[in-house]
Amino acid sequence: MNTYLKYSTGFFIASLFQAGIIIATESLGISALGAKLTVMQLLTHIIAGQFVGYILLFIMRKLEVIRTSNVWAIGSITGITAWLILLSINSALGKIKAPWTQGVLSVLSSVIAFIAFAIIATYTIKKYGYTEAEV
Repeated sequence: MNTYLKYSTGFFIASLFQAGIIIATESLGISALGAKLTVMQLLTHIIAGQFVGYILLFIMRKLEVIRTSNVWAIGSITGITAWLILLSINSALGKIKAPWTQGVLSVLSSVIAFIAFAIIATYTIKKYGYTEAEV
């Protein structure tokens, strides 16, 4: 199996896991982002997950300090960074309510979802390698 297909599959699984956390916390009333699951939004979410995953792959290829770091550390930093950037953009566009205005549970549940995505993406990258020669 082509390494890029393996990366994409891992990023896809990470995106579905992240979406599952968001939908579950919204459905249970833990989070109040106002995120709704439509087919188009899920597709957009998966494409964004591929984009973020490949950005992480690019960074890991370029920076040895990140490449050699712990999966949990890389995933946490990447997840929090992606959370801040993507939720700022989505709330500015009116797609969701800004989590920092919805209370601690909305912040925690959404940050956890992003960190979970990033840990799975980081694990995928580490599992299948990160050098150009390997793909």
